[in-house]
Amino acid sequence: MKLLSAGLLAFVLSGCAGLQAGSPVVSILVDLDPASAERTAIVESIAADRNGVLYLPDRVTSNILRVDPKSPKPVVVGKIESRTMDGKTVAPMPGGIAFDAMGNLYVAAGPFAEIVRIQRADLDAGKPGVAQTFATGVPGANGIAFDKQGRLFVSGGASGLIYSVAPAGGAAQAVAQIDKNVRTLPDGKTQQAIVANGLEFDSKGVLHVADTSRGAVWQVVIGADGKGGKPVLLAQSPLLEGADGMAFDRSGNVWVAANELNAVVSVSPVGVVKTISKNGSQGPLEFPAALVFVGERAYVANFDVPRRDNMDTNGTTAKDGVGASVAQIVQ
Repeated sequence: MKLLSAGLLAFVLSGCAGLQAGSPVVSILVDLDPASAERTAIVESIAADRNGVLYLPDRVTSNILRVDPKSPKPVVVGKIESRTMDGKTVAPMPGGIAFDAMGNLYVAAGPFAEIVRIQRADLDAGKPGVAQTFATGVPGANGIAFDKQGRLFVSGGASGLIYSVAPAGGAAQAVAQIDKNVRTLPDGKTQQAIVANGLEFDSKGVLHVADTSRGAVWQVVIGADGKGGKPVLLAQSPLLEGADGMAFDRSGNVWVAANELNAVVSVSPVGVVKTISKNGSQGPLEFPAALVFVGERAYVANFDVPRRDNMDTNGTTAKDGVGASVAQIVQ
């Protein structure tokens, strides 16, 4: 057997080290649902405060959970109360979550057609704050994101509408729309109609919209008056099937939770799509719904819907995975 020279061996080893260093490592930071098959916790979104501490709204309890990555034990720091509407008790089913520049927390409550807010001072484990109405008139409220002017933008799900809310709150105004679309998923029966899902602004202030139905990402230029221009398609790809929550990395690429594929993918500023990480039903990505960056590390909220690549071998559930959880991706 021919031996490599010392110089060539060093070159080969350095190349291997570079490949290893560039490969993302994905793991579970915290299991939010020890009884994963029962879905005792359901999380669809995630945000980080200015200190890098994570916050997630739980759809089962309507609690706001705080998770410190340094000591990842979930703590309840807020709550969204159910309401009586048309004689029925309606749960808020919290969706998108975001902080404003002052550290106040906002959550989309689709069944209420509202955005609710918990003041920064009320995010307290000793006495969890109760969310109050901040904005109204947002049917199907889903993803939310703030622009640099402090305006809150809200996606309307299947309607394709994008709403804008003034910094002081109040009634929302429709400012843009993604054309409606309905797609039958590969199972032949599930209908996917959500065309305005996750929202995120890039460093230039351009709004990006995840189109779950088409497996696409749109760009919308927001004018000085807060109104959006005509949506422009940035990328559409089979790798974006189930495009949901998004977050920008420091290089200007938008990372997208592709929930149907149990994957996180990236889209470059010119629309090049590539897979960051993907796995089967055993995780650590389990129908990932949203992500947020803290420095170079990405944290992913696992929604854990038993569908597509998140089905186990019996084809009906995802009992072999960890369930609702927060995954972390380290590059």
